[in-house]
Amino acid sequence: MTEPLPAEIYEGELPLCSPSEPGSVRDIIRLDDEMMVWSDNGAAATIESIMPFFAIAGVVISLGGLCAGIASATSMMDSVGIRILNVSLSALLAIGGATGAYFAWRISFGSKHSDVYFLRRQRKIFHYTNKTAFVLDWDNVRPYARLGFGPVQLGARPFVALELVEYFKNDPQVWRARFVVDAPLAGREACQQSWELIRRYMDEAPASLPVQTVVNPRSWTSALLEFGPLSDGGDAHGFLQGLRNHNWQPFWSGDHLLKVLVWIVFWPDQVFRMLYARFRPRVGLPEALAGAPADQASGPSPYATTPLSAGEQRGRRKAAITVAVVCTACTLISLVAWSVVARRMLRAVLG
Repeated sequence: MTEPLPAEIYEGELPLCSPSEPGSVRDIIRLDDEMMVWSDNGAAATIESIMPFFAIAGVVISLGGLCAGIASATSMMDSVGIRILNVSLSALLAIGGATGAYFAWRISFGSKHSDVYFLRRQRKIFHYTNKTAFVLDWDNVRPYARLGFGPVQLGARPFVALELVEYFKNDPQVWRARFVVDAPLAGREACQQSWELIRRYMDEAPASLPVQTVVNPRSWTSALLEFGPLSDGGDAHGFLQGLRNHNWQPFWSGDHLLKVLVWIVFWPDQVFRMLYARFRPRVGLPEALAGAPADQASGPSPYATTPLSAGEQRGRRKAAITVAVVCTACTLISLVAWSVVARRMLRAVLG
């Protein structure tokens, strides 16, 4: 028998106005009278972040095939037929590696996203994802709770996501465009809180919001903590709160210590996830939609706590350095161990 979903986990349209406390799981990277910008770092899928590793591996395989082909072509110890066969196989290896590297690079850096821009003065919302640019007319937008599921694994829990849906002005029953703006959320109340944050900013005034914290997600500290090996792939809010509760010591639990052993074996996933969060390409806000550069506030923001408090900054830096040192050590151990294994396998193959 299928277990029923919790009462808060179901799809449907949300009320346009509610007494819910405004809040979101997304990081706010700008907040002023002109626009509010939510970081879309969490949009990068694991497959996108790990693809640069396979691109590099493809290049190495291609170069190996090229070198093997040259060695076979210039070898005088084999017959002409054997040399032709070896050169053909080496050419296939070189072409296959290069092709794989090309498509891996396209999957990773060809999949571009943007942050989510709430343009208060223009009454517009802009977001670029899945090769589509969305420009929603705020006056025709309604909130919708959409059902989703976590990673494909046994016991994956469902969640809901806040989806913004724009309807045609002349036909309010037919939607024109829609995209998810906030996820994963625990239930409809969390969706309502996220929507209330957007609604108050767009319809009332930034001053009507509770005090918000503006962060810089492009920093190394953010990449190490919010997308590092302890953050469970970008869902970092609980992890950061745990850091605050444990004096910024990242290894306060046995589960975190166990992950150290996982890093030694699967270091590419962790390293490239952090690098991708730091450097992945982003689509900027079109100039036609903004009167000022999107990544630069028009002036000091009275609505946000920015920068973070001195204690918070020191704590985050301390935790990030600890994660960086441990992750670097695990990566070096892994590289040494795998090189020894590869050398022994190569010797066994070559006799």
